[in-house]
Amino acid sequence: MSQPRRIAIAVFDGVESLDVTGPAQVFSTASRLLDRSGRGYTVELVSAAPTPVHCADGVRLLADSTFTDSDGEGVDTLVVPGGLRIRPEGVEAVVDPAVLAWVTRVAPRVRRVVSVCAGAHTLAAGGLLAGRRATTHWATAEALAERHADVTVDADAVYVRSDPAWTGAGVSAGIGMSLALVADDHGRRHALSTAKWMVMYLQRPRDQSQFSAPLKPEHCPDRHRGASRVDRRASRRTADGPRPRRPNGTGRTPVRPGVPP
Repeated sequence: MSQPRRIAIAVFDGVESLDVTGPAQVFSTASRLLDRSGRGYTVELVSAAPTPVHCADGVRLLADSTFTDSDGEGVDTLVVPGGLRIRPEGVEAVVDPAVLAWVTRVAPRVRRVVSVCAGAHTLAAGGLLAGRRATTHWATAEALAERHADVTVDADAVYVRSDPAWTGAGVSAGIGMSLALVADDHGRRHALSTAKWMVMYLQRPRDQSQFSAPLKPEHCPDRHRGASRVDRRASRRTADGPRPRRPNGTGRTPVRPGVPP
C-alpha cells in the first residue's frame, strides 16, 4: 500500500480563508473517493505558533504544527495561500516574514510548491519563481512584476504550472488549480469525479481569463488597471475574439465538470 501524499499549508494572520480551505477540501474529497486507502492525501496546517490564526474574514484556524517543528521532511506539496490588505491607496500582498523563512527553508525538500492568490509574492521573495512564468491575484500582478523582474507575470491566467512551482490566481481559482494537481497525481478521471462530488460544473482551463465577460478591464477600468498592464499578450487574446469552440452538434460549447485537459 502506497503512503498518502502529505500536503502542508502555511497559515498566518490575515490569510484568505478560502485560499486554505478550498485546496484542503479538494485534496480531502479526492482521498475519500479513492477506492484504495493510502493512495490519497493528508492535509496539515502549519503556522508560526500553536495559537489560533485569524483569517482576513474573521475565521480562526488552529494549525497542526509550527514552523519550528516542521522541517519539510516527508512533505509532498507545500501550499502558500495569500493575504490581501485592501487600503484606500490600493491593494497590498501580505508577505509574512515567518512564512517566508519557513518556505525558503523547506522548499528544497518537497516535490512541488504551490501558491494561491497573493501567495505568489512569498514564493517570489524566496527566489522560488526566478526565471519562471507565474500568476497571482489580478490586483497584485503589477506589483509582483515590478518587484520581481526575474518573474514573468501572466496577470490573466487562472493558474500557471512551471515545475516544480504552481501558481494560482485565487481566491476560488485555488480550487481549480488543486483539481489540476489531483489530475496530475491520479489522472483526469479521478479529478473529474472529485469535481462532480464538489458540485463544480464549470471547466476552467489554466489559460482561461481570470475575468468573465462582465468583469473585463474595460468594464471596470479603475479596479483592473494594474492587471491589464502586466501581460499585453493576455489583452491581445481578448481583442482577437473568443477561443475556438468545440463542436458538439448543437453549436454550443459542452459544459463539463472538472479541470483543464
